[in-house]
Amino acid sequence: MKTLQKTIYTNVFIYIFIGMAHGATLIDFDNVFHRNLANVKRQGDHDRCHPTRPFRCPGDETICISIQYLCDGAPDCPDGYDEDHRLCTAAKRPPVEETANFLQTLLANHGPNYLEKLFGAKARDALEPLGGIQKVAIALSESETLEDFGKALHLMRTDLDHLRNVFMAVETDDMGMLKSLGIRDSELADVKFFLDKLVSTGFME
Repeated sequence: MKTLQKTIYTNVFIYIFIGMAHGATLIDFDNVFHRNLANVKRQGDHDRCHPTRPFRCPGDETICISIQYLCDGAPDCPDGYDEDHRLCTAAKRPPVEETANFLQTLLANHGPNYLEKLFGAKARDALEPLGGIQKVAIALSESETLEDFGKALHLMRTDLDHLRNVFMAVETDDMGMLKSLGIRDSELADVKFFLDKLVSTGFME
């Protein structure tokens, strides 16, 4: 009998695009349980998953597993997809939608170049040089570490080192460092809360 090694938050909205032989797979954890009624097996319907096993493995064959077996250290899907490191990392991170909304709010309130303070010069023009808000939000969710995040967005070493210093300031409660970036007192709590979530899930390891 397997034991649950990690807590999976199933009320989040997480999109992960993972390249596979038949194309990218889109995962929406927020809808996993909302689709349960539609997933209930009917007579002659072999393509849907039962509510007690709502996660369907990719592929032509219908293989369904319980949420508790996602990221438990033992693969259940034939290709091991339920233990994919990007899926498991994203499951413990802030939801993509929440991250994207947070970034969008900062840009709306402070201008399209505000996030240069965090991500460096390539974060101008509402993050367009980095691929846009959604791409940055996805990278923050599925990148295991800061180095992985830098590779995903092709950040320059100087910008990555700057971002590392920002996270270190959050980790050590160095509010002076954050203020020096031009982050206002009224914004500090929200920015720190957001970055703390990433630090607490191993982003700096």
